[in-house]
Amino acid sequence: MDFLHDIILPLAASPWIYLITLALVILDGFFPLFPSEAVVVALAALAATNDAPHMLPLFITATLGAILADNATYLIGRRLGRQRVENLRLPPLIRLLGWADKSLQTRPAILVLVARFIPWARLAVNLTAGTVSYPYRRFAPLCIFASTLWATYNVAMGYLAGRWFSDNPLLGMAMAVVFAIIMGLVLDKLIGLARRGNRLGV
Repeated sequence: MDFLHDIILPLAASPWIYLITLALVILDGFFPLFPSEAVVVALAALAATNDAPHMLPLFITATLGAILADNATYLIGRRLGRQRVENLRLPPLIRLLGWADKSLQTRPAILVLVARFIPWARLAVNLTAGTVSYPYRRFAPLCIFASTLWATYNVAMGYLAGRWFSDNPLLGMAMAVVFAIIMGLVLDKLIGLARRGNRLGV
């Protein structure tokens, strides 16, 4: 508990925590190895039983970071262009382009929304959307909605975990992060099953 009071709470009470969170969420859009979901969930769990961080700024920060990251990834794909990516001659990447291009034409809302919750999927989908020149006027509203939903889900999940384990904030943070990871794995598995079903014509 000394760790909580001596290190975590002072950091959470600092205005810098929102800038750090923003940076991690943006960075996660390019390098999914950075656990932005875990950070948002853990901070929300802490906010459930403490005066800091504040829920609304945390939610706004998470949403803004997700929007900026996904738009930047889209614009990078747009700048690269499909021909340049295909010239890399990487079969998995070329197959991904074909799959994403087709999916964006038939079910763009589902694709962008679900991909936002899966680190590597959101990177691939947003990058590919730009690469195949999916219209930005269609992508932007989906990106904003998906980012808002993602932030709402992670903040709410962290808050509920924090309330359930109000007597032990560190345990609440840990449980919230574990649950977030499990949900991410489940979504990842469902996406994989859906893609296999599509290839089989189910």
